Amino acid sequence: MNGILNLNKPAGYTSFDCVAVLRKLTGERKIGHTGTLDPEATGVLPICIGKATRLLEYMDEAPKTYVAGCRLGLTTDTRDIWGTLLCDRRPETADLTRENVKEVLLTLEGEIEQKPPVFSAIKVKGKKLYEYAREGKDVEVPVRRVTVHSIRILEWNGPSEPFTMEIVCSRGTYVRSICHDLGERLGCGACMSSLVRTATCGYRIEDAVSLEALRAMTPEQIEALLDPLDTAVSHLPRIDLSEEQAKMFLNGNPLWNGDLMLEDRNFAVYDPSGLLGICKGYLISKVLK
Repeated sequence: MNGILNLNKPAGYTSFDCVAVLRKLTGERKIGHTGTLDPEATGVLPICIGKATRLLEYMDEAPKTYVAGCRLGLTTDTRDIWGTLLCDRRPETADLTRENVKEVLLTLEGEIEQKPPVFSAIKVKGKKLYEYAREGKDVEVPVRRVTVHSIRILEWNGPSEPFTMEIVCSRGTYVRSICHDLGERLGCGACMSSLVRTATCGYRIEDAVSLEALRAMTPEQIEALLDPLDTAVSHLPRIDLSEEQAKMFLNGNPLWNGDLMLEDRNFAVYDPSGLLGICKGYLISKVLK
């Protein structure tokens, strides 16, 4: 069984929980996921099975789209509504308008420096940040450079109610931190109240299958839902080789192309039979066949 499954992750499950369920349902051991979602978050979680697991590292390069709820006036230790309340300044939000919030959100777009939440899986000195946080230990959280392509408010019912926004961003971006930073800049605090990933790696939530539906299927029915391997790298620029060039590529020879030598990025390599592998510049990165 080889391919990618577009799973709609339910709330209350970790991303690894979903992988464990799929292993039981399919009988396959070689299964992985891309783009970890927090337990209370829902939405698109691409699951790679068989040979597709070798493409996981390339899938995360694609932008991701989220619909997030944000609660103004509340600050928590996890930067979301499920954490421990640190500060309640909701009365101070009474005069905020949609335009106020929109104006500040614009300052969070583009290539920005972002400090991830202390309750996150980022490792510092070989240990995950949330492990330090649970032990009550202070640790310096590394700042990351991420790209927020766009933020737009979808629904606004006044400052006393959570509002929703659509965020398109790069790998490594924490939506919880966007909500937190918004609250800091508004001067009242804020936290994330909900999170749905609606698109990533070319997969959309409209086409995703639920875990509940999968539990009612046979392994053969699940296999029929898998997308081919090349959908995992559809966002990468493509190189097409002849059969003779493909043989050289599969034997470990670099693609000597003057244009490619100048490109420090990944390419999906094809021959007439389909996807062969990945190269970076002219150097082979991964062969799939």
